Amino acid sequence: MGTVLRTFVSVAPLIGITGRTSVGSVLAPGAAHLTDSPVDWFFGEYAIQVREAGGLPVELPTIDSPNDYVERLDAIVLTGGGDIAPERWNGPVDSSFMISRERDAFELALLKAAVDSGIPVLGICRGLQLINVFFGGTLVPHLDASEGDRHSKSAANRAEERHSVECMPETILFELYGPTVMVNSFHHQAVDRLGDGLRATARSPDGTVEGIEDMSGRLLGVQWHPEMLKGSQPAFAWLVELANAR
Repeated sequence: MGTVLRTFVSVAPLIGITGRTSVGSVLAPGAAHLTDSPVDWFFGEYAIQVREAGGLPVELPTIDSPNDYVERLDAIVLTGGGDIAPERWNGPVDSSFMISRERDAFELALLKAAVDSGIPVLGICRGLQLINVFFGGTLVPHLDASEGDRHSKSAANRAEERHSVECMPETILFELYGPTVMVNSFHHQAVDRLGDGLRATARSPDGTVEGIEDMSGRLLGVQWHPEMLKGSQPAFAWLVELANAR
């Protein structure tokens, strides 16, 4: 009998990255025929960090069946963006901006499918807030740019380290970043009441929740934007490592 040679090739895990949908007038304001054409767009730094961590980034347009994505994916990144619709968490209408109810519905369904299937999820900024709302939590409606750690103050340099974050011992974030880490900040809402089964695992000096985790060890949320910071980021390495373990 002939000898059968088998070559085992390491395959990078597929990491789904959520984005947002707009219309063509945003990209081509002078092209009348594209004005109402749907446009899916994604900030590329998420994909860059996933790739540098060893994963294969897959950008996910909004579809009506998120389960179809989860069946093929090994992990998910819930990205930053506009506010979650206030009716999702009984919040005030006048404190929310850039709402997309279509995106809310898609990402909440995507998160449910991920939780049900046990694939790891990293939530960033809005993504952290979405995880909290999914589990029944609420949000702080507005953090003023002139108060506390100035979370919502604009900055020309997106990698500017605005304030420190203290990570709680015996948590994922403590293992990844140690007791303290300096972070950037681009958010005007934050976690208020924690969702069921979640715990706050990191806070800024003014007490704002900067990290959440669940007991499964497969859900991690950070309020800052690690994809914008310089160098490889431990949060993405954590996600890809768990995805590889599957």
